[in-house]
Amino acid sequence: MLKTIRDATLLEFELPAMPLPHRPASARGLPATLPAVFAGLLALAACDQGPSTVTPYMHPSGSFDFLIAATRNEGPLYMEIDGDPFGEGEALESQVTAVMEKALQSRVLQLTTEQDAAEDPAFRLVLVFNSPNIGEVLAFCSRQPEGGPPTSAERIELRAGFCRGDDLLAAVDGWVEDAAGTADPRFEQLMRQVVRDLFTRRRSDD
Repeated sequence: MLKTIRDATLLEFELPAMPLPHRPASARGLPATLPAVFAGLLALAACDQGPSTVTPYMHPSGSFDFLIAATRNEGPLYMEIDGDPFGEGEALESQVTAVMEKALQSRVLQLTTEQDAAEDPAFRLVLVFNSPNIGEVLAFCSRQPEGGPPTSAERIELRAGFCRGDDLLAAVDGWVEDAAGTADPRFEQLMRQVVRDLFTRRRSDD
C-alpha cells in the first residue's frame, strides 16, 4: 500500500506538461487531517509491540458449548501453566487467573490449578509460555509441550489450548513484547484476548 501511494505521488510530479492546480485537501473531498492520520497509523505499525493473537485451530462447532459442559455448575475449570515468562513464580499463576476469570463476559469463568478441585477434570485449559519446541497444534493436548524461562529478546510467546483428555477443542497463539511483568497492561490484554478467542461458539469465518 505504501508503494502504491509513493508511486501515485511520483506520477503527479512527472507530468510537468499538465500541471495540476493546487487544491486544499478539503476541496478534493478529503479531510484535511488525512495525512496526519496516515502518519499516525504508520508510526503505530512501526512500533507495534502487541499483544496479538491468532487462532490456529477451533473445533468445527466452536468451543463454547464444551466450556458449558465442563462448568455446568460454574466450575472451576482446571488450568495448567507451563513456563515462567517473567521469573515471578506463583505471582504468574495468581495474576493470570485473576485477569482471565474477568475476561469472559458471556459465561462465569472460574479457574483452579488443582485438578482435584475442578468440576470436570477431563477438561483443562493449558497455557504454555516460551516453549522451545511448541510442536504440532493438533498434538498439543496429547503431547503437551514444555514451557521455557524468560527470553533475552523480551518477547513473550504463548500457546493456549482447551483440551478434553487428549483431544484439542481450541488453540490460540499469542505474543507481546517489552511487557514488564504480570501486571503490565499489555500482558493483561494478551491474556484477555486469549480467553475471548479461545472460548467461542464457532469459527468467525463460518
